[in-house]
Amino acid sequence: MSDSDDMPSLEDDGGEVQPAARTAGVRKVAHADTSRPERIECEDDTSDSDNEEDWQEMEEAISGKTICLFCDNVLPSVQLAFAHMIDAHGFDCVAFVCRFNLDQIGYIKLVNYIRQKRPSPEILFTEENVKWESSDYVKPVINDDALLMFDVEELTKIEEQPDHDQRTLYNEATYDELREIIVKQREVMQRMLQAVQAVSKNDNGIIKTVGDMRPEEDEGYFNSYAHFDIHHEMLTDRIRTESYRDAIMKNSNLLNGKRVLDLGCGTAILSMFCAKTGAMVTGVDMSDVIYQAMDIVKENELENTIKLCKGRLEDLDFEHKFDFIISEWMGYFLLFEGMLDSVLYARDKHLANGGLLLPSRCTLHLVGMEDMDTYEKIISFWNDVYGFKMSCMQKEVVKEASTDIVKQQHIITSAVQIADFDLMKITPNDTEFTSKFSLTVKRDGKLTGFVGYFDTYFDMPSPVFFSTGPQAKPTHWKQTIFYLPSPYIIKKGECVEGTICVRRKRKEIRSLDVGISFADQKLKYLVE
Repeated sequence: MSDSDDMPSLEDDGGEVQPAARTAGVRKVAHADTSRPERIECEDDTSDSDNEEDWQEMEEAISGKTICLFCDNVLPSVQLAFAHMIDAHGFDCVAFVCRFNLDQIGYIKLVNYIRQKRPSPEILFTEENVKWESSDYVKPVINDDALLMFDVEELTKIEEQPDHDQRTLYNEATYDELREIIVKQREVMQRMLQAVQAVSKNDNGIIKTVGDMRPEEDEGYFNSYAHFDIHHEMLTDRIRTESYRDAIMKNSNLLNGKRVLDLGCGTAILSMFCAKTGAMVTGVDMSDVIYQAMDIVKENELENTIKLCKGRLEDLDFEHKFDFIISEWMGYFLLFEGMLDSVLYARDKHLANGGLLLPSRCTLHLVGMEDMDTYEKIISFWNDVYGFKMSCMQKEVVKEASTDIVKQQHIITSAVQIADFDLMKITPNDTEFTSKFSLTVKRDGKLTGFVGYFDTYFDMPSPVFFSTGPQAKPTHWKQTIFYLPSPYIIKKGECVEGTICVRRKRKEIRSLDVGISFADQKLKYLVE
């Protein structure tokens, strides 16, 4: 983001200041009732099939990686594990299940038997006696074994053939026919995987970043930061702006005489803080606000210390490397907007040996909330709208992550850290992750949603830290809320355990797909 983020609301009680849009395509929704959270909305530029592929990948990530039955290889999905076992070990799990006509329990016993006794595939296919029928093999050998979660009944179905000779069970086909079906299924699976990778990966197999986008694709994003009200709201976020100021000024001896790159400089406020320490500063911004920044720098008689450049960082070259790279890049739920990509690019290409990013570390957190009043206004509202049911609207509302200030009294669980980003070490690939969580319930009540927030660290001799959590003074980032489809009853002392998976939206990489799995629920959210 930069000074190009969005807007602050300083009132502890939520206030009436509404943040402006932080990226292209995002629009602010004004509410007469200021207690109603702002919804992050965006026109959908993907088809249903695109979304289905995104969420299929998300569900695989939530379910965890899949360990081969015969070696230590870890595969990204059960289907690919089946394919690997055929290619590497000659073991056709589909054919084996159908040969013995295994039901779900029989399949589970088979998997645990193989993991425990480690028979070779050759021995399994030549054995006449079934050795895995014992109830001893019901207990998982590996916790959260993805193979055990696979619905074996899917292996006993085939699609209608072109000649309309419909078969319903694999074991009614000959083995040769079965092998042909398996091969076809593997080909389809590989094509689907390649299609997803073509969208989400570059030529080196690395996740696409904002630097891979064509300038015209990203024009709307930068245009959104040309609006003055955005910068006004950011600058009046005292937690944000004063934290950066303190990190700079309290460590002024480190910056004195050093070269600093201000990435996404906006109105050049951070550049001017750095210049006051005696640093030589280069500010970069793609939006037209850079022209006002030039006037601001001149007005403050700092034009001999601060050099401003208009353009995308990825398209610019500099005559020297920088001792410090400073940027206010954080978005909703930390990773929304994807500006971290540019920071990491700048680190790898323009940071001098021994240099430092400011901030240097960010952590992402999750906590549970109970706020029935807001839940009724936002979610339950659609159950009865002037006497009519609009449940279809409720489903769509739940899918969209909300941004609002969550009051401390509405927090009903402990908080947990779900990600720790050392900005000096991570890569863009690390911004996609899956993390397990366990939240301890503080009191009896109803869980109405999960709340995401981030903390920011300037690890310097005089360290500075700020939090965007419900326990801290509100910032313009507020908190990101993932509402549940229906309130979930919880008791004091129990643990709410689950998994959260964060992925970039494949057709709009500045947005996020978030999957949360808990209590046998698999929930899907969009942060866009």
